[in-house]
Amino acid sequence: MKALIFDLDGTLWDSSKPVAECWQAVGQKLLGPTFHLSQAEARAKMGKTMDEIAASFAPKGYSEAGIAKLGEAFFQAENAYLAQHPGVLFPGVKETLSELKKHYDLYIVSNCQSGYIETFLPLLPSATFKGHMCFDDTKKAKCFTIKALMDRYGIKEALYIGDTARDEEASSGAGIGFIHATYGFGTAKNPLVKLSQFAELPNLLLSLGF
Repeated sequence: MKALIFDLDGTLWDSSKPVAECWQAVGQKLLGPTFHLSQAEARAKMGKTMDEIAASFAPKGYSEAGIAKLGEAFFQAENAYLAQHPGVLFPGVKETLSELKKHYDLYIVSNCQSGYIETFLPLLPSATFKGHMCFDDTKKAKCFTIKALMDRYGIKEALYIGDTARDEEASSGAGIGFIHATYGFGTAKNPLVKLSQFAELPNLLLSLGF
């Protein structure tokens, strides 16, 4: 069966509000009471790797070990907070995935930490996705993680659905086509098609002959 591989943040849900709340609380505890992070600033960091996000929080002069320890504190707290305060599904995601599952195998690849995708999955019926993989699993670029997931599950034909130029680059690097979710957090240069509402995805796939 053909596969659809999805990005998470900005494609399937928006967790920027609870993430900003959590990150600000952790930042004030570890870095001082003046630490501030808005929802827009949290959203702008989404899609980056764990290493990049941790480095963006660290004051100048932090060692690599210090940055890693700081990131661990932020991401562990984030998983715990999202388990109780999850993000919000984009309109049509639940119903459309239920329909797509009849015709495709569904997967997630995200530049996140282990445990983050698991805070999202309970919002959907069990077994909606056949599998998932994240940056924390491979510690490498998203194109590598996409290929690793395809290898693990024996996927021969796939498309990647994401919302940023980095997602488009990762799709190209993995050798598969890219659908741009224009309602998300970023832009793309030359996607196969543009997805303005998630519910349009089945018809767009038909138009592509996929």
